[in-house]
Amino acid sequence: MSGWLDYPFFLRALAAGILVALLCGALSFFVLLRRLAFVGTGVAHAAFGGVAIAALLGAPTGLGGLVAALAVAFATARSSEKGRLTEDAAVGVFTVAAMALGVVALGFLKSNVDLFGLMFGNLLTVDPVDLALLAAASGSVLLALAWWFRPLLLASIDEEGALAEGVDVSRMRLLVLLLLSVAVVAALKVVGTLLVSALLVLPGAVARPLSHRWPGFLFGSMAAALTMVVGGLVASVALDVAPGAAIVLAGTALFLVSLLVGRRRRGA
Repeated sequence: MSGWLDYPFFLRALAAGILVALLCGALSFFVLLRRLAFVGTGVAHAAFGGVAIAALLGAPTGLGGLVAALAVAFATARSSEKGRLTEDAAVGVFTVAAMALGVVALGFLKSNVDLFGLMFGNLLTVDPVDLALLAAASGSVLLALAWWFRPLLLASIDEEGALAEGVDVSRMRLLVLLLLSVAVVAALKVVGTLLVSALLVLPGAVARPLSHRWPGFLFGSMAAALTMVVGGLVASVALDVAPGAAIVLAGTALFLVSLLVGRRRRGA
């Protein structure tokens, strides 16, 4: 690996991977607590529609993906208020609409679009501008999580108890969805729209069987994310395979190991 560190593209990819790992690892903690795995998938697919529409209009694709993801997140939060719809049902409705618009937009595009890169990402092509934007997005989301951590944790564990403590549960629900949207768009370059939801679920799924308290769960999730991203990146370069797929497979292997270790602990 020391030889790869001589290449600027690999250093940028490594830095981007670490940023995304910290971001998604922290959010995966809340995704597992709030059972938002499908919501993360829905927001990622909505971002695909936004990217396609932005490409058709000649606008920045990242901005289009962010607008679509935020719109779906906001609409989901509003529709799921007061129990009118579950978050999964609401995001399902808005996601298929966003994806359908994206497919229609792709049909009108005259220029070639890197659909493979859009769906599966390409961490090794991260440029300095991508890295700067990713650093800004990751830093902003992590700061927001740190600032609102206590009310977010209370609302994720026990909504009724959080209400009794004076926490605005509806606002916390919206905040989580908005932060997920930013994370999804930030991670598109790394693993693409089809695999980004895995990066929001696998780290927490790895840490949960091994943790009995929330600090271990949170930091274990971030450590798992770092391991799967760095390990997947190294494997992708060594084996000449797609980085996004290698990262997800590394995370899946970690998850299977964590299940075995957790089962042995419970049986001990």
